[in-house]
Amino acid sequence: MGGNWKLALVLAMGLALAGCGSGDSTTVAEREERQYPWLKGPTREFLVPKGDNAVQTFGREATRAQREQASEVIEVWMRARAAKDWKKDCGYFSRRFAKEITEDANNASSGKAKTCPQALAYFGPQASGDFKHNNFGDGPVVSLRIGEGHGYAQYHGNDGKDWIVPVEFEKDGLWMISTAKPLNRLR
Repeated sequence: MGGNWKLALVLAMGLALAGCGSGDSTTVAEREERQYPWLKGPTREFLVPKGDNAVQTFGREATRAQREQASEVIEVWMRARAAKDWKKDCGYFSRRFAKEITEDANNASSGKAKTCPQALAYFGPQASGDFKHNNFGDGPVVSLRIGEGHGYAQYHGNDGKDWIVPVEFEKDGLWMISTAKPLNRLR
């Protein structure tokens, strides 16, 4: 019986030591699983805990040069959109999107809207939103997630919100806009 008591004491001490001072000094918060641990780069700034992160995890992160090029196009597009300069606005659309919005407006207007600028004028705020220049509150496009010929530019707006602009890669090597308005990234 004396041997069992000693064995129980040794086991109890071993368990106590395993729980204390075992070299693991992380807190409970640090041990919580990191959301999307495989995801690297600036897109992490836009992750929404337990939210829809389809854009943030789409494809792969673009190069710095690609982000800079997309930033330049989005900046001038945003100015044209805010000024309601439909001709310039359309000039920053991808060819596919310009054709699509023109066809939609042509059908909806019974053939009156035949060009992209006429389409934007016809649809007005229904297509282009509130016309506000809301981009680059904290700088240019922070993350550009790209896949097979298209992607999503993410930026922090000057209105305190996060925004997404869908883009398409054109044959001339440029990322062009494939939406008539930026998309609010709801948190």
